[in-house]
Amino acid sequence: MRIPSINQLIIPMKKFNSLVILALLAFSQISFAQTEISEQIKTDRDNQLKELNEKLKTNEELVNKLTEKIAAADSKNASDKDKIVDLEKLQLALDNRLKILEEAPKTKINLNGQLAFTELLSIQRDIQPVELFLTSQSFFDQLGNIGKIQQYKSFTSWKNEFDKWYAKEGQNDAMVGVLQNSISLISTASAAVPLYGTMVNTAISGVTSLVGNLSKKEKELYERSPEMLRILTVTSQFEQQKSIIDHEWVLINKELEQLQKENTQLLEEQMAYFGIDKNRYQNRYLNATLDADREFFKNECRKAISEKIALLEKSQETRGKWLGQVETYMYKVQSLRLRFGQLTTRMQANIEQYEHLIRLYSDATKFPVEFTTKISALNNPLNNLKNKFYSSFNPAKYIEDSAVMYIERQ
Repeated sequence: MRIPSINQLIIPMKKFNSLVILALLAFSQISFAQTEISEQIKTDRDNQLKELNEKLKTNEELVNKLTEKIAAADSKNASDKDKIVDLEKLQLALDNRLKILEEAPKTKINLNGQLAFTELLSIQRDIQPVELFLTSQSFFDQLGNIGKIQQYKSFTSWKNEFDKWYAKEGQNDAMVGVLQNSISLISTASAAVPLYGTMVNTAISGVTSLVGNLSKKEKELYERSPEMLRILTVTSQFEQQKSIIDHEWVLINKELEQLQKENTQLLEEQMAYFGIDKNRYQNRYLNATLDADREFFKNECRKAISEKIALLEKSQETRGKWLGQVETYMYKVQSLRLRFGQLTTRMQANIEQYEHLIRLYSDATKFPVEFTTKISALNNPLNNLKNKFYSSFNPAKYIEDSAVMYIERQ
């Protein structure tokens, strides 16, 4: 008689730039490696399931041996007493097999439920602003300064000449008035007008038209206009391309906020179900400053979950009914972890987009030197940001670990 293995019989499991800084800092200090507690739970789970599997194999050998003995006894005219004894032994072995098969999925879901809760704690603790904010602040501050056209000498020197000319000769021309208004809007330090779009296009076309109509006595304004147009054009183009990357950060931040909300709700729901004190969680975990204290709290939670499940299993009314609830929690946690990993993958891609953009606009042979100097100065803070990200995150590994977190390791 062929007895299926535990793995075959276990029920299958169900399944910016302030915004960009907020999105980035929220993931700081995330450790994509499994915590010691998580590894211990996995080890306990795998060892206990292995032990049950060994018991099942031993039981299978006994059942086969007794079945063959009983069949042989029929052909040998064995006594009824011997047959009864062997049949009782066979019944006992079959009863033991059923107990093992019932125990296996409960053991697996019990320990995977503990694993799910400790991983949920890790996500909640990690979605907090810490040191990635400090490393990213310099980069985003400098990045934001690229689009401040009033910081470029070729623009300010041109604007000084233009303002003088406008005060003397341009105020009576309505179209020049439109140009002057556009220039004022895009060059004001506190302006909310982005350095691309209709306003900038109006300024560029207006200056181009003005240069063609200037008299020879306006030599300074005339000679400064080409360099001003170069710096305005390239800065505007850079800002437009950067805005696409910035928009992705906005989307990432919105998804992060939703993820955090769902994580908090799920955590509170599980704490209520397993009888874990919310105030103790706040004081002993979220506010803890030492990893050892947080790991100690996770161990406390493991014990609380195990005791709660034992209590539910002891009662006739709730025996076995907790399996579906705990399994639901498991896969909600797994879903959050996968989305968490996917968000960091998008963050990684966006950082690479910044790197590409900076490399594209760093060529001093194609763009004004005062512009490329500012662009090149972004390399060091960007490298600091990249190094911090790559030392903290491994999105691909995190997603992979999330996908197999409940699967028994061989």
